[in-house]
Amino acid sequence: MRTKQVTSWIVVLSVFLLAILLCIAWEKLTSGPVEPVDAQQVFDPKPVLAKISPSVVTLWAIKKSGLDTLMTIIGCGLIVDSHGLILTSATITGNIESLYLIDRDDNKYQASIIIADERTKLTLLKADTSGAAEGWSFEPAELANPRRIRRGDTVYVLGGRRTPSSWELTTRAGKVTKVSQSLMIDKVRYRDLLQTNVLLASENAGGPIVNQDGKVVGLALPFVQPPNAPASWSYAVGADQSRHFMESLPIPHWSTGLGGQICSWLGADLLPISPVIATGLSAPTPRGEVVNHIRNNSPAEHAGLKRGDIVMDVAGNKIADRSSFYEMALQLCRTDQVKLNVLRDGRLKTLTLNWNDPAYVAPGRGSLAEVILVVLIFALMYYFVYKNMFDRVILFVLGAIVMAVAGHHLGFYEQDQMASALLGKLDVLCFIVGMQLISGVLEEAGALEYLARKITIATRGSAWRVMWLFCLVTYFMSLFINNLTTIMLVAPMVLMLSRHLDCDPKPFLISLVIASNLGGASTMVGDFPNMLIATEAGLPFYQFVSYMLPICLLELFVLLAYLRFAKPSLFEAAVPLRSLAADGYPSFEQADERYPELSEPRSRAAGNEAMLEKMRLDTSKVIKSRDVLRRGLLILAVVVVGFLLSDILKWSPAVIALIGGIIALTFGGCEPFSLLQKVSLRDILFFSGLFVLVGAAEASGALGYLSGLIVYLSFGNTLILCLLLMWAGTFVTCFLNAGPTTALFLPIVLSFESAAPHSLYWWSLSLGVCAGSSGTLVGATAGSVTAHMFNRFVKDLNKTAAGSVKNALLDSIEADAGSSNSAGKEKPNLTKLTFQEYASLGFPVMLIFLLISSAYIIMIYRW
Repeated sequence: MRTKQVTSWIVVLSVFLLAILLCIAWEKLTSGPVEPVDAQQVFDPKPVLAKISPSVVTLWAIKKSGLDTLMTIIGCGLIVDSHGLILTSATITGNIESLYLIDRDDNKYQASIIIADERTKLTLLKADTSGAAEGWSFEPAELANPRRIRRGDTVYVLGGRRTPSSWELTTRAGKVTKVSQSLMIDKVRYRDLLQTNVLLASENAGGPIVNQDGKVVGLALPFVQPPNAPASWSYAVGADQSRHFMESLPIPHWSTGLGGQICSWLGADLLPISPVIATGLSAPTPRGEVVNHIRNNSPAEHAGLKRGDIVMDVAGNKIADRSSFYEMALQLCRTDQVKLNVLRDGRLKTLTLNWNDPAYVAPGRGSLAEVILVVLIFALMYYFVYKNMFDRVILFVLGAIVMAVAGHHLGFYEQDQMASALLGKLDVLCFIVGMQLISGVLEEAGALEYLARKITIATRGSAWRVMWLFCLVTYFMSLFINNLTTIMLVAPMVLMLSRHLDCDPKPFLISLVIASNLGGASTMVGDFPNMLIATEAGLPFYQFVSYMLPICLLELFVLLAYLRFAKPSLFEAAVPLRSLAADGYPSFEQADERYPELSEPRSRAAGNEAMLEKMRLDTSKVIKSRDVLRRGLLILAVVVVGFLLSDILKWSPAVIALIGGIIALTFGGCEPFSLLQKVSLRDILFFSGLFVLVGAAEASGALGYLSGLIVYLSFGNTLILCLLLMWAGTFVTCFLNAGPTTALFLPIVLSFESAAPHSLYWWSLSLGVCAGSSGTLVGATAGSVTAHMFNRFVKDLNKTAAGSVKNALLDSIEADAGSSNSAGKEKPNLTKLTFQEYASLGFPVMLIFLLISSAYIIMIYRW
């Protein structure tokens, strides 16, 4: 390694080490040692109790113990809804005959269990208010923002203690010792628990833990105690888990808006239908609820509900009034899906609403210091990526380690969150591995090289044919084969032809990169950005083809037209081939095993027909095994059919791709070890580090601020938001590369509250990333790889040209060729492909793509 490279690496490692040390110093300065405190001596808990006590109830159970019947307190519960919904983490066993709630005013209500979640240890109860006075309602508690909970915060744990007359509220004080803790006790996994130093008792079971503002930060779990842990450590279900648990249930919530009472239900805002609205929507009767708004990535959007739909009945029950809807929704909590009958454009449709997968919750917003730290680490990393100073795989893995250490010490990004960020994208990694194994079988069979040679023969030495034929084959190969693989197979053939055509190969290579980007963007399997979008959004294969293929094909033809008419100098008559070996086929000097086509011929002879004829005769030998070829094509066809039927099969594209990869590995006819070498470990490491980094940006709240900024600039207009997303994605991709940009924008898109018709957010993001990856050399990985191949080609060419043998050969060629067609003609002096040279052709094409894509998005939105 050269001294300059060693120095650069020392600088990078020193900067990252300094970032870690600063994080540790920040953590030490902002949070001292956590010691038990007596809240009575430090803070007066009376204001906190006055605020939270109306929302706390005690749970009384009548139990059978032999011949005796006992009535005991089993814990506390938290009122979370004005209709009498109670959330508790207390253990409710099966030997309970009846359950009662007693509030602060000693009002007694019989309770029933709505749903119990074994994973979170939460139970939702419903108080029977049939005997309550008219107009009576419960006072729900307010859950704290989990991003505002910090290690060292003073908290109060409430409990219920029986007295001779009734019961009383007890208080224990302490501090938060850990914001997110996972435990394994007796083979039972507890995740994301809040850890405090409050010594709990049975009276605190299910009791709320509140901060000094009277907001609930958790629900106590006094019986959860890991072995060998200090007795003073206690645990609670965090406010974040409680909120997610409630949001995943089909329980409607009403609020007052401009249109009257608005019902929010599983991501849909419903308004009571009036005779005027019924007439405008062609409804036969003014009955049901009209959909006014659909939130992005919600169960309502996934079910296919649209603004203007009239929900006529749910699970066969007509929506008569607010109370009946509420009671019916509570019964649905015991299931995970329901059939809806909706009236759309005067026609009745049946939709299936599924809430088994919880809706995405918008990222919270942490402290400004955390956001600034995350932004600085990202800026530092992407600066090195933009400058191409170091291997980006090492940079992203190193950056993920730094972010993990910083997040742990500052308390906003714990190990469980890192694991969730990585495991949550496991389907993306499976998708990549599966498709690489399938394309590896085709590559081992020689199918891709065979196709490239066939196209070479069809060009017949015409520069324009070389351009449009190779652009077309690159595009269509990239539809189903990763575009990076396509470029690595096609680019060497173009380099070889450019040598014999006496033309600069740079414009041809740039055009191939752009064509591969367009091909990859046309389907969900052609490039990494679309793989990320498909697996995250759950979009089926046919939707990608129906929405992305037409616009990408149009942009491909626009690219060819732009090259033909705006760059006519590229296609001037090329000098015929003058350099062939005695057998009519190029022989190579100092052949490189990886790029044999890039070596310099030993001797040259006149005419290119002999080379093309020889290539035609030898093309059939490129197919190494026709049996492997048939198997590879069959596996690819089965996988594509699987993608098309993924909705019917209820299988994700990642599972289908992985199964196809396993079949290719087992029955593809290739040596398993050589096929496994086709799987890029570098890609796996790169995306793993990237997912951890994006998870940190989401946990810190940085993406929440960025999402809010984009929504603010759109003025609440969905079409403007789509266009902003596309243009922002384009210019970020220009400098950060397509894969990282897509991974960065995915949680931003998922956090948009308003849903877009026709999944326009995803098409806008995909088209924006496609345009940006075509604009600059670093926008796509294929561009960087192509530049590396070309620079190696130039280096080998110049090295050979400097030798005396080359000079003798040139003299001999000049003497043989004559002065009629080659006098004064010299081979162009090639230089390395630079960022500026690529941008001179790619950037105008990028702007053209942006304008076309913007018009396309507007057309679909208005459609």
